[in-house]
Amino acid sequence: MTEPFPTSDIIRYLFRFKWLVLGLTLVTTVGVYVYARTLPEYFKATVNCVPPSSDVGGLGSALGGISSTLKDIGLSKLGGKSSESYEFITILFTRTIRDSMIKRFDLVKEYEMEEQPMKDVRSEFEDNLEVNLHTEGNYEISIWSRDPHKAVTMCDAFVSYANDITNHIQRAEAEKSASYLEIRLTVMDSALSALTDSLGRYSRNYRLFSPLDQASASAKALAESKGELLKQETILGLLEHNYGANDPQVRSTKVLVEQLRVQFEKSQTQKGFAGNFALTDAATIGARYMLIFAEFEAYTKLKAFLLPSLEQARLDMHKSAPSLIVIDEPIPAEKRDRPKRLFMAAGTGLGVMILSLLFLLAKRGWNSMMQHRNEIV
Repeated sequence: MTEPFPTSDIIRYLFRFKWLVLGLTLVTTVGVYVYARTLPEYFKATVNCVPPSSDVGGLGSALGGISSTLKDIGLSKLGGKSSESYEFITILFTRTIRDSMIKRFDLVKEYEMEEQPMKDVRSEFEDNLEVNLHTEGNYEISIWSRDPHKAVTMCDAFVSYANDITNHIQRAEAEKSASYLEIRLTVMDSALSALTDSLGRYSRNYRLFSPLDQASASAKALAESKGELLKQETILGLLEHNYGANDPQVRSTKVLVEQLRVQFEKSQTQKGFAGNFALTDAATIGARYMLIFAEFEAYTKLKAFLLPSLEQARLDMHKSAPSLIVIDEPIPAEKRDRPKRLFMAAGTGLGVMILSLLFLLAKRGWNSMMQHRNEIV
């Protein structure tokens, strides 16, 4: 049968040291509170800001279509951000912003870290900076400083540095896109010039300028010529049947039929009927012409599409639009936010009390174990 846990004995044992535990707790609490009184006071300022809308006056939707198409052909989105691109919050955690803030506001002196490495100064600044991205899409940036007005200025400067870095990145992206587009347009201009020369040669050499329309007109004229030939052959047959082959009307009709047959054959084998080429070569010449013309049309449409994109890229290279728009300006704090002296003192005192009780319990357990061992021996 197991023995019950000696709760009452433990309570009596701990109660014997109540003044020791209370004394340690009180001394520690007072000591931590006195120490907290010596710590510098920090004031908190918070700025609330949001990214700008992607659709500005209807221009955003138009540029969105261009951007998605550029993405399909291998170009990055001009000045935009997507799920495949970086998240804006990464800008707010860059070392560049931290170093700029430390240098501008002489935070090494404020933190009293003149002899400390820059890594430790950045870490101290991180402890006095808080960036929260809310589900609604707004950013809350909080900064602590010993001067409440300085904290407000630091918030404004932090947002300004973030906007400057974002504009720099967008300009760099726009420069790359513009450079690529300019190269593509130069290549297209050369191709269009060569294609224009080819089409000009076809027009001069073959008098071919609209293959489909010319083919339709040639087919109609050839059909009429063939129809007239068949009509006169039918009349000739009737006249021969009724009047014989030696009749003058039959002989004149036969001459007319022969002329129509020769004319029909010439229209198919000699140049000039539909252009400066024979109809027997029309398919080859027309197909080649249409191939060159189709390529010319494709380059022309692509150039017409890329020209606005190039202009937009050039515009992005020189624009300076904020990436964070402030909706709640930071204001000076009316009272300190750090250090929380009572919280520090109470928390430390409670911790010392718990550690003291655990130490006494461990000491009692050790004594009991040693006593039990001695009794066995």
